[in-house]
Amino acid sequence: MKIVFIPTGLSEDLMNFKLSEIKSTELDEILEQLKSIDNEVKITETNFGKGADWIFLVATLSSIAYVISVGDKLEKGIDGWIKIGKRISKLFSKSDKLYIDEDAAKIIAITHIAEKFNLNNITLNDRHVMCLVDFSTWFGQRKPDCFTSKPFNIYNFTFDVNDERTIILSIKSNGEITELLNIENDRLDIPF
Repeated sequence: MKIVFIPTGLSEDLMNFKLSEIKSTELDEILEQLKSIDNEVKITETNFGKGADWIFLVATLSSIAYVISVGDKLEKGIDGWIKIGKRISKLFSKSDKLYIDEDAAKIIAITHIAEKFNLNNITLNDRHVMCLVDFSTWFGQRKPDCFTSKPFNIYNFTFDVNDERTIILSIKSNGEITELLNIENDRLDIPF
């Protein structure tokens, strides 16, 4: 899982100082939250500027390489994903800019659904990722499939919740959630 961010008020400092030289409560709190998710989190810097520097930090959480795939049904461990989702959500308030990858978006989606329903199980029925910008054409050293090449996305997920409800969520990589559909399965009017 990857998260790209600029801690609150540190845009200028990231351009002018090494990360180890920067003192910031927000950065410390973000790192603490990330370490509570993955104690081995790796922080690197990346530049999104074209012609002028625009430095972001990249958090790579290697312990979360897989959340749920199309057709998978989560029945156990849901509470753990919700706990991680709440920690990820806290990062937004400590950052001027923050962008999440698809796995983080899935965790945010599960957390959002859990706020409305008591989750016994959840199945990902469909997913679609729409990339809004591809930086790999700007920076030759970036691979097209790397998240830092395509951090601005819209993730669309269709979930079956508790085998009784279908929910479709659209999540922007900045964490904004739009609920597109939330309906009981027996009201879908499927002609069988």
